[in-house]
Amino acid sequence: MRHGQTEFNVRKLVQGRCDSPLTALGETQARRAAAWYREHGVRPVRLATSPLGRARRTLDIVIEENPSFELLPRTDEDGLMERCYGVYEGRPMDEFPVSPWVPGNALVSCGGDSEESARERVVDALRRLMDEAAGGDALAVAHGSIITLFKTTMEPYARCDQDVKLANCCILTFDYDQATQTFANTSIVNVAEPGALER
Repeated sequence: MRHGQTEFNVRKLVQGRCDSPLTALGETQARRAAAWYREHGVRPVRLATSPLGRARRTLDIVIEENPSFELLPRTDEDGLMERCYGVYEGRPMDEFPVSPWVPGNALVSCGGDSEESARERVVDALRRLMDEAAGGDALAVAHGSIITLFKTTMEPYARCDQDVKLANCCILTFDYDQATQTFANTSIVNVAEPGALER
């Protein structure tokens, strides 16, 4: 899932590796995501989050709202961190030279992540998480651009519409094939949408 809305999201500033706190709406979004997990009987055996504060706080709220998650193994996973946007971090989005969602390699010369290194670290992190879950479900909290990159990488295996906006606290579900180490996207739910909790 993606983290809740942040102050930088509202101010339209590039976040990347820099951080800003969740807004009141962001905390509400996290509670709505927690309710979706509860209402859909989601029972993870492992939890992981990007070590950035906005993702950690989102997972904290999900756990607070689902007490059965409290004793689960939890990992701060560097591989789930947002892409690095180099010199553009903390600057207004309208100064950004490319789409922050799919920057490709355009930011490498400015100190940002390459497409390949970002892809490799998120795929490796999620494969590791699923190996640790040993056939059970896992819940991971990450960021918009890195989730987009992961989803696009696994798109050939997808079993749901991929042309869906990844709003704050959206929940993406995947089936993991241990033999091929591939992830099949089975749903994308934007919990802030009316009726999302019924899906």
